[in-house]
Amino acid sequence: MKVKVEELKEGSVLLKDVMGSTSSPIIPANTVLTEEHLNVLRAFLIKEVEVGNRLNSGKPFEEMKTNTDTYKGNGEDLSFLELYSSAVTQYKKEFQSWRSGSAINISKIRSFLIPLFKKSHENKDWLQRIDQFSNKQDYLYHHAIAVSLIASFIAKEMGYDNGQCLQIAMAGCLADCGMSKIDEGTIISTRSLRDHEWNEIKKHPIYSYQMLKDISLLKPESKLAIVQHHERLDGTGYPLGESGAKIQMQSQMIAIADIYHAMTANRLYMNKRSPFKTLQMMKEDQFGKLHISILQVLISAIAELPVGTNVILSDGRVGEIIFNKPNAKTRPLIKIKENNEMVDLEKHRQLYVQQVMN
Repeated sequence: MKVKVEELKEGSVLLKDVMGSTSSPIIPANTVLTEEHLNVLRAFLIKEVEVGNRLNSGKPFEEMKTNTDTYKGNGEDLSFLELYSSAVTQYKKEFQSWRSGSAINISKIRSFLIPLFKKSHENKDWLQRIDQFSNKQDYLYHHAIAVSLIASFIAKEMGYDNGQCLQIAMAGCLADCGMSKIDEGTIISTRSLRDHEWNEIKKHPIYSYQMLKDISLLKPESKLAIVQHHERLDGTGYPLGESGAKIQMQSQMIAIADIYHAMTANRLYMNKRSPFKTLQMMKEDQFGKLHISILQVLISAIAELPVGTNVILSDGRVGEIIFNKPNAKTRPLIKIKENNEMVDLEKHRQLYVQQVMN
């Protein structure tokens, strides 16, 4: 259905490319719209766009409008979105059952995770936009699925075989299952946590392990990765304060996926950051805490955009990438559309890429 830009809602799914004055779309079809996208549409004076009848969450776009089945469109990426949304919904049901005391049914987890896992390995288009899929209310459930996919993608890029990648995907999905044993008020709090609440949160990797330790379909290294996904190489992590070689590679893959999604997704107590800004912060602020070769895999996959890609900078200006720097992939050389000014993001450290447009 066609909707005026001023009536759009975050979570709307584009059915058709939004075109500007160039041959490349301003925003491609199947994008889940965020507030940043809405600002782009307004900046380009777009009057109306075509979106699905339902939001990405599955809710009707507008109660007074059509209440038909969830939009079924063409395209591989939409199939990914459907599998992703289904996985989030089913994980949420499982999480709520764990909160009631039920044991983990690993067969159910595999039933919704494996189809999505296979789909995610067909291409990496989803990786550029996975930060846009979640919402504040259901962040915890989106986070589990996103961490699973990002961690398994990293593993694949590092040469792990399909079976190993699936184990890492399972570990990423279940790393936070122990949060179901923590008071719900603490988990959904919108204020800063008190010391005793934070100390309880820091126990969740142990709770997760206790829930999973007898599941034979998870290998010992996967269970260890779950325990260690908040450990840091310099010993500043939790729950055991492990350091250096004691922290296995799989644990760091999940850790990096966990930090990246947590920083780029909207949460109840924190607004999302740009993927480019996040990767730069991870590289600088987490120096010595994260395995740089693993982090570099994620940086290369997300930040290494083709020359000619249109982007929005953090100051609102629209530009085009004209040169990528091998040693500074999050800080390319940008040509501003309005006046052809060249902006070297490596020299202008206060600026960063806020949004990829095509």
